[in-house]
Amino acid sequence: MKITSLGQSALKERSGLAKNILWMIISRFGTQGLTVLFTLVLARRLGSAGFGAYAFIAAVIFVGNALTTFGTDMLLIREIASRNDLSQLLPALVIQLTLSGGFIAVIWAAAPLLPNQSPASVLGLQIYSLALLPLAFFSVFTTALRGRQLMDTYMVLNLVVSALQVFVVWIVIRPGSSVVRLAELLLMVQGAGALLGGLLCSAQIPGFWADWHFSWHKTVMLVRASAPIALIALIGILYQKISVYMVATLVGPAQTGWFSAALRVIEASKTVHLAVFTALYPAMALVSKGTLPAEMAGTRWKKPWQGSFGQAWKLLLAGAAAASLVIFFLARPITQILYGPEYASSAEGLRLLSYILIPFTVNTFFSLAILADHKEQTVMRVQLVGLATLIGLNAWWIPRWGVAGACLAFVLAETLQAILYLSSSWMIQQNGPWWGKAVAWIRTRNRAKSEDQAQTGGSA
Repeated sequence: MKITSLGQSALKERSGLAKNILWMIISRFGTQGLTVLFTLVLARRLGSAGFGAYAFIAAVIFVGNALTTFGTDMLLIREIASRNDLSQLLPALVIQLTLSGGFIAVIWAAAPLLPNQSPASVLGLQIYSLALLPLAFFSVFTTALRGRQLMDTYMVLNLVVSALQVFVVWIVIRPGSSVVRLAELLLMVQGAGALLGGLLCSAQIPGFWADWHFSWHKTVMLVRASAPIALIALIGILYQKISVYMVATLVGPAQTGWFSAALRVIEASKTVHLAVFTALYPAMALVSKGTLPAEMAGTRWKKPWQGSFGQAWKLLLAGAAAASLVIFFLARPITQILYGPEYASSAEGLRLLSYILIPFTVNTFFSLAILADHKEQTVMRVQLVGLATLIGLNAWWIPRWGVAGACLAFVLAETLQAILYLSSSWMIQQNGPWWGKAVAWIRTRNRAKSEDQAQTGGSA
């Protein structure tokens, strides 16, 4: 009876996971399509220099949002999925609002000191930095939805916010518009998104506000628990966006616009993969060490990247290879159709970046799986190596080759991380690194020899 019950539970979990993946695919396609439309409107109406300024501003706020979230989203998704505990949402919000206030203060003080940025770009960055406050609320609300695996509601929220962003920009932004006006509009959109997120959580999660009690003890404990994941998230976001910063500061806004245009196409091509990964992470948390029911331990998955999950990432890897080939051969018509002749220089960069989809699939899957297995230090080490490699190659190649140098550096750094993740997962499966086992074997052999020699000497 117990086995039958577990089998039915497993089938139910698979069915729920399939539905969540479907909802996330729809959400990703919808939001990415709206993002592409948003990007096209801005690229054509602001021009390459104006679009480059926006790309720089968005990259800074993107990193700021990752920093001020402080890893609470990934930690709470893991906890809510496995324990259905919503009591830490308010402490998470307090942490995020506090860090957001500090980051905003730094932006307002340091933005005028940034090199190669116009006064309009500086003011736009300062204004848009205020969006970190509503983004803190949005992050907490979406964390609750993802942790409870309400991916259909999460889908609706993301689609509405993305559509509102496109609508507002389409109506207001005209050729020659200032990036300052754009920052004001996007700030209002983020505020509306936070309000909608709160309303949806209230409607979909019974007793959502019942556990919202502030506690200094819970807040301090959450800070300590989230710190490793926060560092991982920050390193990951810096890794994704550092090339935009370095192109902007080393060669100027026009090439930043070309690089950003190529990068947006690659990001759009990741739609299905990111949708699947978003749905897989809470499911991985359910089967990770410490949350899998004792009756099922060792009977279904040894690690989150094995079993059905392992099959999923291999299918995604095949899809990534196919997408890379399509983008490589169609890079020039894609850039001309989407962005116009002014962005013809983006085609070569897009062709180089097309290779990144394969290692990206490996990296994203294994980083989430290892994180779900409570191995934060492993993910951190791999990401630090990747970030250091990317910064070094960018500093070397961007001044020499511009956009092409940035793209090539990105591909090589991503490939290195893929190799490290694959080797790390193998080591975890073997319960330790191979060199540790080799050292232990040598010590055991030497100890045995010493004992034999001692016995031989004693006999003599």
